[in-house]
Amino acid sequence: MLRRLILLALTVAFTARTSAQTQTQVSSPISQPIPGHLLILYRSHTIPADADSLARAAGARATHHLRHLGVTALSVAPTDEPRALAKLAANPQVALVLHDRYVTGHSIVFNHPHLVVSLDSGGPTTSGSSTSTTITRHSVARTPLKPRTDPNPPSSSGGNESTSTSTSSNNPPPSLTDLYYNSPQGWAVRTAGGYGDGVPGGAVAGPWNTTLGAGVRIAILDSGVDANHPDISPNLALNLSEVNQDAHTGLPSPCDDGSPQDQSGHGTWTASLAAGALGPGTGNVIGVAPQATILNIKVLQRMAASGITDPTAACEAGEPGGLLSWVLQGIDDAVANHADIIALSLGTLVDTSTGEGAGLKSAFDQAAYAATQAGTVVIAALGNDGLDLSTGTLVELPAEARGVLAITASTNPDCAENLTAGATCSTGPVTRPYYSNYDSALNAIAAPGGSYPEGSTTATNPAFSLGNSGWVMGACSSGLTNTTDGLPANGQSLGCFNLGHTAYVQAMGTSASAALAAGAAAILRAARPDLTAPQILDALRFSATSTPSMKEPQLNLAAALALP
Repeated sequence: MLRRLILLALTVAFTARTSAQTQTQVSSPISQPIPGHLLILYRSHTIPADADSLARAAGARATHHLRHLGVTALSVAPTDEPRALAKLAANPQVALVLHDRYVTGHSIVFNHPHLVVSLDSGGPTTSGSSTSTTITRHSVARTPLKPRTDPNPPSSSGGNESTSTSTSSNNPPPSLTDLYYNSPQGWAVRTAGGYGDGVPGGAVAGPWNTTLGAGVRIAILDSGVDANHPDISPNLALNLSEVNQDAHTGLPSPCDDGSPQDQSGHGTWTASLAAGALGPGTGNVIGVAPQATILNIKVLQRMAASGITDPTAACEAGEPGGLLSWVLQGIDDAVANHADIIALSLGTLVDTSTGEGAGLKSAFDQAAYAATQAGTVVIAALGNDGLDLSTGTLVELPAEARGVLAITASTNPDCAENLTAGATCSTGPVTRPYYSNYDSALNAIAAPGGSYPEGSTTATNPAFSLGNSGWVMGACSSGLTNTTDGLPANGQSLGCFNLGHTAYVQAMGTSASAALAAGAAAILRAARPDLTAPQILDALRFSATSTPSMKEPQLNLAAALALP
């Protein structure tokens, strides 16, 4: 039996496509300050030798120094915070003192009768009803909009298709190497430039004839990865977690043990799109750069959903989230570990009309610039709120930081976007999907993120299809090794969104777009090691293809490789 789905959106504001679809935006999902958690930016952009004593003199404690970025994270008792802020701001070495951030409580209420599933209850609304559902943007993650149950592949022996929807590390899926890539389900990776070298499923010749990305390091800053997954483990070289669950200096969560292992599914999904392994002995998907090295830097953990009293249900419905200081620390560690590419399928909105919002923009400008100066290409998702960010004072970070290549989403031309109830796949133009943020002044490019419809399924297993789909297929997590599905204790852990320990998932969102673009950047870096990080970004922007159906030019890796 299929497990029920919840809508794991961070999203969604869009113009009604049919008379049955309306929406009302209640408030902007702007990140809120966290009392007692501070960030210091120094005027010299370097950590002073007396940084610890500077913090102590203000009544605070330095929790970590980000030496490549010139930023220090502090903790202070909330009652002592006003004095600490004043003391630190008065210090001539300090340029800015800011609150750490995460996103809570900002939501969008809309009617979407045939697609919406209630976040709080976990149960689907009746198709054709007009029930209004509240979607909470709970965390800093760019969570995909709606993961679909694991498409269990049929047995390689030719028997009947399984109706199971969950596979785990102890019960791996049948070994049909690269099954999903060698089908219409591989559309997103192929569109992003992952094809060639005679690999079945794509054109015989293409970017992979030049390189498969060997020798390039992609840092995946996300919810961790499943280190045991056959599409991830061959390329995995670093497992690191920035998650701090200390009750005073960090962010506790009952849903995640804080280890580098992915207990949300999001990080494994994005990592597989960027650099899923290729060939015998691997799994069923391939990434754009299938021989690139994956640096797993966990900066998000599964957080409990609000409004649900049962702890297990709240965690099952939860999303990956964390602190912006963890993201900054992840960038610092990516640079320290000589990452060539940093992939950020995460973000948060800030209001730059406020002092704190402008300061956070400066913090990420400083961090991204430091990474770029170290030779690292930084790529980030522009977000799933359906907002035009070219007007007003809202800024998506880190996507709109200095030196970052921002990525919007695009759709599958073989399954063009159609939000009508009961729609099936048909060909059409590539468009920006309804959920994707955009900014006409940003010089962003588009990469596959997917949209509805999700495509047809087989009669014997509704979870399984190798046909056309508007969604993006990728690997997912089976949680901690040798555990069953449940809260992280007593031999249990959570894995793939709310689908249990599941090896593969279809989903959509700008998270996919950024990961695919990161894989393309890795191919270009491997082919052109002479190019600097800014030159890599310029090449991707200059070679992107403009079409009448999209304002943002679309990623074109083959054209980038052909540049002189």
